[in-house]
Amino acid sequence: MSRFGNMWRVNSSDPAIARRASINWIMLIYFASGGCSLIDEVVWVRLLKLTLGNTVYATSIVVSMFMGGLALGALIMSRYSDRVRQHLRLYASLETLVTISALSLPWALKLADTVYVWFYRAYQPSHAQLLTVQVVISAAIVLVPSMLMGSTLPLLGRFVTALEKETGHLVGKLYALNTLGAAAGCFLAGFVLIRSFGVMGSLYAAAVLNLLVAFGGWFLSRFSEVSGEEQVEAVAAEVPEVAVVKTRDGRFYLLVFAFFMSGLISIGYELLWMRSIVHLLGGFTYVFSAVLTIYLLGNVIGAGIGSRLAGRLKKPAVGFAVTLSLLGLCGIFYLPLLILWSSKVLPYADRVFDAIHSRFGISPLTVGPLVQSLFLFLVPAIIMGIGFPIALQAWANHMHKVGRSTGTAYGANTIGAVVGGIITGFVLIPLLGVQISISILGLIGIWIAGVMWVLFARGSKVVGRWALLGVAVFFTVLTVKTPSNLFNTVVKISPMIPDWELVWVKEGITTTVSLHRDLDEGSLQLYSSGQSIAGDNYVERGDQKMLGHFGIFLNSDAKKILSVGFGSGETTACLAQHKLEKVDCVEIAPEVVEVALRFFRRINLGDRLDEEINMIYMDAKNYIHLTDSSYDVIINDSIHPRLFAENASLYAKEYFETAREHLNDNGLFVCWVPTNNMPVSALDSIAGTMLDAFPYVTIWHLNNYYLGYFWLVGSEHQQYFSPKYIENKLLKERVRESLSEINVNNSVDVLGCYIGDKEDLRKVIKAFSVNSDYWPFVEFITDSPTPGRQTFRKFIMEVRSDSVSDHIDWKGFSEQEKEKWVADYKQLYKASTYLLKSYYSRNLSESLKYSMKGLSVLP
Repeated sequence: MSRFGNMWRVNSSDPAIARRASINWIMLIYFASGGCSLIDEVVWVRLLKLTLGNTVYATSIVVSMFMGGLALGALIMSRYSDRVRQHLRLYASLETLVTISALSLPWALKLADTVYVWFYRAYQPSHAQLLTVQVVISAAIVLVPSMLMGSTLPLLGRFVTALEKETGHLVGKLYALNTLGAAAGCFLAGFVLIRSFGVMGSLYAAAVLNLLVAFGGWFLSRFSEVSGEEQVEAVAAEVPEVAVVKTRDGRFYLLVFAFFMSGLISIGYELLWMRSIVHLLGGFTYVFSAVLTIYLLGNVIGAGIGSRLAGRLKKPAVGFAVTLSLLGLCGIFYLPLLILWSSKVLPYADRVFDAIHSRFGISPLTVGPLVQSLFLFLVPAIIMGIGFPIALQAWANHMHKVGRSTGTAYGANTIGAVVGGIITGFVLIPLLGVQISISILGLIGIWIAGVMWVLFARGSKVVGRWALLGVAVFFTVLTVKTPSNLFNTVVKISPMIPDWELVWVKEGITTTVSLHRDLDEGSLQLYSSGQSIAGDNYVERGDQKMLGHFGIFLNSDAKKILSVGFGSGETTACLAQHKLEKVDCVEIAPEVVEVALRFFRRINLGDRLDEEINMIYMDAKNYIHLTDSSYDVIINDSIHPRLFAENASLYAKEYFETAREHLNDNGLFVCWVPTNNMPVSALDSIAGTMLDAFPYVTIWHLNNYYLGYFWLVGSEHQQYFSPKYIENKLLKERVRESLSEINVNNSVDVLGCYIGDKEDLRKVIKAFSVNSDYWPFVEFITDSPTPGRQTFRKFIMEVRSDSVSDHIDWKGFSEQEKEKWVADYKQLYKASTYLLKSYYSRNLSESLKYSMKGLSVLP
């Protein structure tokens, strides 16, 4: 430290040299600060979703409040940064406060959570009322640390900038390095930290780094013997005085509007990218991290380019107009580029990713999204970055104060981003769809650029001044003439969806729902964000019928039911056939229900839905946590937790435990678990987490054909099943007819779907990683799925036993009826064992041998 101090003191004999040295060090410090900020933001989003629910509303609120706080902090500091003399000491204090507030956020969220629970249970508010309370409290929690973060840019911008003509170059460089740190922080949080150290471990890592940043600022301030004002005067003395005429005509306010719209367009693009890319890359957690990382990296490259151009442009406002027009063109051509990539390049790219995986062991889940995001999003992100320092220089030419210039410009841009996130997510996409929304944002950018060109390119020839407006007119006409089904084409060619006929697309606030028809079978399949959720083919309906009937069959006290997920609506239709006391259904996406009621009316309740079922449109995890209702059966029918990372929280230990707390005596929690595209380690984690959360667990599978999934049933007490009760339920004509379609006709068929209990599971699952909200495993694991049906085979063939006899309640059966039932069950068990072996045989002759044995036992 003393050596560094001596070096600093020598250099400080020349204020200009000392200032340049301090700028280099502060650039490095601000790079690290950017990394901390993004790690904190990623962690905050995950933590806030635990209390606000895993909905688009929650994400939008978090991001909007975060960015709004940044803007507010920048605007407030911009009013005082030009008067501050000890910039670095104040910066060190602000970074220390950021650390304290970031570490306090989990505690504040727990306190807020008690308020949400009290408010929901005491007043039974509507979704809008609950959302309002959550917005207010979330704003109060997130606003403080984000304001502190936002206030640092104008403060350091004033410190590093001695002259107004340096504003675009130096502040642009500062912004670029901070954004580069943010990109690094985003990558580390999304790809490394949370997976390796958990959510809280990532927060603590960011806090340690943030304290080092604060210490760095304080350390520099101790050895800087020349105040910021004296440095400015020293450097200014070396530069000839130039008269700069400041104007505040209409062009000044156009700049403000352009800053605002630039932020709006940029965030609008990002949301539209996310909505469209899931149809090609899937909903893996690494996809979202990759897009955001490339988005930030592009901003860094662009800001670096823009900071070099800012000081050289005679008319920076004209340069900003050019970048804004290029940004607009990115929106106009985005969907055609996406279609070209997915149809022509992606098949070859997938082979390269597989080769990289086999050669270097790097999972395609991580390298694939990064490479594809580079191709699709890097150029527009670079253009976004170029515009900021050039715009800042243009703004500085109209302002007297450097600090106020930086803070006001940054604040206007960030407020535009806040408004852009809200308008795009809640207005443009649900009302106009992805294609029209991104075209409108692109055209807005081009038209604003055209107006700016006319007003700021004075001295140019008349034709040249109006050229950009002509370009705007041309692309407006081109956009109107463009086919309106480009986004439908993206959905249709999704590699996750079979090459079926696209019947319908519904874009809503929560998700994009698409309906596809298998032309060979004529069956319909429903997809949400590119993930299959329901259908009317034989296999899908078997799954839906089991979920609709078996929970009631297994609990002879079933009167109050909660079903999580609507799908095609057949599960709720099956539940309604039992004429229960209460059936609630929680569905996060109203769009799913709308499409299902239109196209699956023959298998769901149709117009009778609201008469038979109490529909609740909110995040299931959030609902179960907030409600004081208790149920006899909770049915967890969710989207694949790995293919759609947002749903992994419905397989977390905290969710299982909360569901257990909302079960009545002898209540059952029925959880659907997919095996397709699921590594063994992920299945071990889900089943093991279930064993951790529930004292008693059984596993089930419809064994008369392959489904590719099974059901885990958890309970507080030992599970007993009554054949007599099941037979009585099957006396209902509609119930009997419903189940006969999947060859379930009596209590032997129902209980023949039993695979094993917790003791059988523990024999197979000896080591596993608990899947938790605070240490997520399933969504981050990169292990490759076992080829073919081997994963499913492990859980069905290795766990399978005849231990159902330990769970039978023989009330209502005579001894003779009991003996006959046991004999029938043993016969079915033996036959199904042969048939399962036949299905998983490695060659045809072996398969035929087991099939014949099975048929000989039970023709």
